[in-house]
Order: sequence, then C-alpha cells, then structure tokens
Amino acid sequence: MQQNNIKTVICMTTYNRIDCARINQEIIKLNYSKPLPIVHTCSSSAYQKHIEDVFLACEPKSLQHGALDLLNQSIVLAIDTFSPEYIVHLEGDTWIMNEQVIYDLIAEMERDKELMICTSAWDEDLLAFEYLKRPSLKLKSQKILSAIALKAGFPYKLACRDSLATQFFIIRTTPEVINCFMALVPMQGLDLEQTLYSSFFKVFKERNLLRLKIREPIHPFNRYLTEKLTLYSQHWPARGTANDERDPTHPRYVSPSADGKRETLMRFPSIHRGEYIQKLLNAKTFEYYNHGASRT
Repeated sequence: MQQNNIKTVICMTTYNRIDCARINQEIIKLNYSKPLPIVHTCSSSAYQKHIEDVFLACEPKSLQHGALDLLNQSIVLAIDTFSPEYIVHLEGDTWIMNEQVIYDLIAEMERDKELMICTSAWDEDLLAFEYLKRPSLKLKSQKILSAIALKAGFPYKLACRDSLATQFFIIRTTPEVINCFMALVPMQGLDLEQTLYSSFFKVFKERNLLRLKIREPIHPFNRYLTEKLTLYSQHWPARGTANDERDPTHPRYVSPSADGKRETLMRFPSIHRGEYIQKLLNAKTFEYYNHGASRT
C-alpha cells in the first residue's frame, strides 16, 4: 500500500514553543521522504508563518481552553482545506523523527476499518512514583527495577488510564470522530485528555482504539521520549538548560544533564539542516529558544 494513496494531514498546534514548531516543520517538510501537508495553529504573537502549508493565528486562552481551541481550529481547517482521510496531531514541540512510524500506524488502521483513533493513555506508573523514588538511578535501571517489583507482587496500578493523550494521535476523519472533538468542553478538575476519553467512549468502544502500548505509562518514563516511536518532546533546548525546580527525589524531576532538543538532532547526523535546525545546532547560547516558555 502506497502512503501517497492515503490522504493524510499533520495538524500542528503551538502555544509558545515556536522554535520547536519551526524545527518540527523542517523535520517533516525537509526530511520526510514523503512530506505531509501541515496545518498549523498558533497563539503566540511572536510567531510568523514558516514552511507550513496553512497557518492560522489564534487568540491566546487559558491552558485547557487554549489547547482545545488550537486543536479544533486546526482540525476544521485541515478538513476544509484538504479533506483528509487521516489527521495526525502533533504539538509543536513533539517531534516524530522517523516518518515510517506514522505510515505504519496508518497502515494498521487501514487494515482494520473499526480503528478510529490511535493514541495512548495520558497516565502515570504509580509503582514508579511510590516505590522507585531514587534519583541516583538511571532511567534504564528504574525500568528494570519496575519490572522486578511487578514480579515481586507490588501493587502495580495506572493513574488516569481513562484518558486519551492529545500530544500525539492519529484519527480517522469520520463525522462521528470529528464530532467527539467538536463536542469537547473543558471541565474543571479534569485534564483535556480525560475529557477526550469521556467524549470518545460515549460513541465508541475499546476495539475502536489503536492503543500505543509502547508509550504507556507516559509518566514518568515516556513523557519526553519514546525511542520506539522516535518521539521527542523535551521542553528544554539542550543539555544543561532544563530548569526543574522540583526536588530531585520527585519521579518526574528533569536533571540539568538530560539531553535536550539539540542532542536529539545530533542523533540524526544525516538530517537535512533547515534554517532553524541549523540555528539550534550552531547555537552558543539558548536564551532565544522558545523565549518565555517553561523548560520543565
């Protein structure tokens, strides 16, 4: 099956991580062998159109209302402009380096027409949070201990499994699926991911969800990178720039030594270096990068 026979559009949404979004566009447009159209909605007044196909400037709003507004406006614009069969949503700071990840997931949805959405739960591994609060352990060691603890009978449980991650997902653009998004209303005390779960499962069943099990649980092990998806969503530009004020014993604590977005790019030495990719790789200081955005 040839991917160019399936009409697929990237919907990219950005609040203030605009340098991440520019590089994301260069990854897709300059480095994918089969570049996809990009519809980009952004609420930063500092942003101007880069190389996306369609751009819409949106009004800044509160966290959940703003995220939903950006998402829904991008979906409507993508459908009106391209009439795609599939929409891939990526937040501006969420990079998928290997395009084949996207095409393989869409191929799986093509094989099973009952699959309407591909995503994971936006959940936490409470085992890690409760039993593995050991900041001296490297991530690989934490995962190994987590597996050992499970076999030893510790009470493993996932928090917020009743959620659908919005950071990266793929949807089949049926009217019923689109209506699930258009009907969303942010609810106090619930994450947008929980609200989407509720809306989706009012209409669909688990068989309609292609669950990205390799990304579950997202917190704390898969929040900023999932190797098998080549997904990188760090909030800091380079090693030494993470600014996490939480105590190092916190399971979600990000060490200043953690690889940032520049180290991600350096892992792909053959990458075509667009303007903003080159700028980050050559940077001596990083104050410019996503100016004003949180680095945790």
